[in-house]
Formats: sequence, C-alpha cells, structure tokens
Amino acid sequence: MRDYIQRLSNALEEPIAFQPQEASPYPSLPARRDRLHSLQEVREGLVDLLDLRHCTGLLPLIAERNSSLGRVMQPAQQLSYELELLRQLHNCQTQLREGLATAPEWSSALERVERIQQIKQQQLDKQIWNSLYASPEMEQQFSRASPARALDSQGQMADMERYLVSLIQVAQLTSRPLPDWPQEESFYQLSPLYEGLHRNRFGSEWLKSIQLLTYTLNQASTGIEARLERRPICFNQQANPRAQILRNVFQNYYATGVQPYLSQTHRDGERWLSLQQQLLELLPLPEAMQTYQQQVLDRHAEEGVWQTYIRARDRHTQTWQRLLTECGLAPGAQDPTG
Repeated sequence: MRDYIQRLSNALEEPIAFQPQEASPYPSLPARRDRLHSLQEVREGLVDLLDLRHCTGLLPLIAERNSSLGRVMQPAQQLSYELELLRQLHNCQTQLREGLATAPEWSSALERVERIQQIKQQQLDKQIWNSLYASPEMEQQFSRASPARALDSQGQMADMERYLVSLIQVAQLTSRPLPDWPQEESFYQLSPLYEGLHRNRFGSEWLKSIQLLTYTLNQASTGIEARLERRPICFNQQANPRAQILRNVFQNYYATGVQPYLSQTHRDGERWLSLQQQLLELLPLPEAMQTYQQQVLDRHAEEGVWQTYIRARDRHTQTWQRLLTECGLAPGAQDPTG
C-alpha cells in the first residue's frame, strides 16, 4: 500500500500523506460486562434433583456442574453443559411421565423438572449469546490490535466459515423442539470450535485490512483530485510522458498489487459479515452491541465499516477514470502512442 501511494505521489508530483496508524479506527468492542445478559440462576433447583435416581443421565451432569471444576467452566464447556442439561431434562421428563402410573409420588419431581427446563429453554438464546460473544475466543475476532491480513493468507476464511456455520447450527437450536435436536454426541462437543476461533484471527485481521484499504484508497483519490484541480495533466485527451508514467503506476502497482489484495479482502469479508449476521439474527443482542453491530458488522449501514470502504473504492475508481479519460488512456480509448 505504501509503495503504491509513494509511486502515485511521485508520478503526480503531488504530496500524498500515508500514515495509516492515524486513520479513523473502527469502534472498539463494548466491554464484556456490557455484552452479558443476566440469567436466572437455578442451581439450587438442580441440586434438589439429585435424589432422582431414575434420571440416570441427569445425575452425573448435575454433580459435575456443582463440583469445584464445574463452577469455573470455560465458555465452551459451559455451553456444552447447558445444551446437554436440556437434553437430559427432556429425557428425565419422559421417564417420569412413563413412571407416574406406578409411582404417583413422582409428580412433584416432574413438576420441578418441567419448571427448570422451562427456565433453561426460555433463556437458551441469552445463554448461547453469553457463551459466544462474551468469550475470549470471539472477542479476539474484533480486536483492534491485530495486523492486517497477509496477501497469501489462503484457507483462513475457509476454516472460519466452517466454525461459524457450526455455531449457527448451535444457535438454531433455540427455535427447534428438543425432540428434534441432533442425536450425534459430537454436535455438542464445542471445545474444538472454540479452539479454532482462538487460533484463527480472521475477523480482527480483516477489520484492520478493510481499514487500511479504505485509508489507502481515499488518500490516493485525494491526491489525484488535488492534482487535477491544480493543473490538468493532459490536454485534448492527448497522452504525454507523465500520463504514461501514471498509467504504469496504475497497472504495475495498483492493478497487480493493491487490486488482488482488495478483491480477496472484499470476497472473504463479505462472506464473514454474512455469516456473522446470520448468527446475530438468531440471538438477542444487548443494547451496547446493537450500536456496535450497525457500525462494524452491518453491510448496509450507511456509516458502517463496509459502506465506508465501498465509498472509498468507488471514489478511487472514479478518480482514476477521470484521470485516464482526460489523457485518452481510459479502457476502450485508442492509445495515442500507438
């Protein structure tokens, strides 16, 4: 990016500043406390269920949650536990209903199980939100400390897409009846997904890349516009040596350097934003996140990161078209030099 701006500045004989660290940064992720939903605690009710010896799958799960290690679960473990708990509560209800004919005293236990399941089911979307968007693994996707992506960062988005699609499937459980939940145990083992998010910093690197591209394109446009306003480069659409130098800068430093990077960043970013939006539409956003979502993740928000980049891209295209047209060098125009 710096090389392109320097070459363009020299060819235009127009100073163009390139201080990307001074570019307007995208917003910071709200503090974790502002991203958390409050949840109703039902641990005491769960402890009361330890006497339900017939609900075999439920007992070890509750005991594990109330152990010293269970009280400090990481977000992936916490979410896996909550999903498994709902499954086991559903199974326990089935067992209790089937046994009521011979053990009517189970009716009070059934009422407790139904009440706890109702609470857990009602706040499942908030639980999933807390476990995802308040986790360190997801937080780093929006860090402002990462560098921009390397041009050869192939495969990074493919892995990220796999993680986000899996998380979307988890979030979709909020609208699926418990009997219809996947039966595969591997579906509920979420630690590998979180580990993948931890290793893959696509989001934060992409945000830094789109910020760098927006700044670079705007600086280039400002330089070209200033030069054309100060003095025409060509007259009567006749190319001159300076115009040829500028066309070489466009072809050798923008078209073969910046533009491939822009295309990859655009393509991958569009997919990442789309997947993030699909996930967010399934979950309740805390108030602090609603503004952040519009500014950073909404592709249609006029003042958001994406639309700001689109305006910079289009402005850059138009200024180059103006310059090349003025010199008879626009695509499709006859080259005066033959």
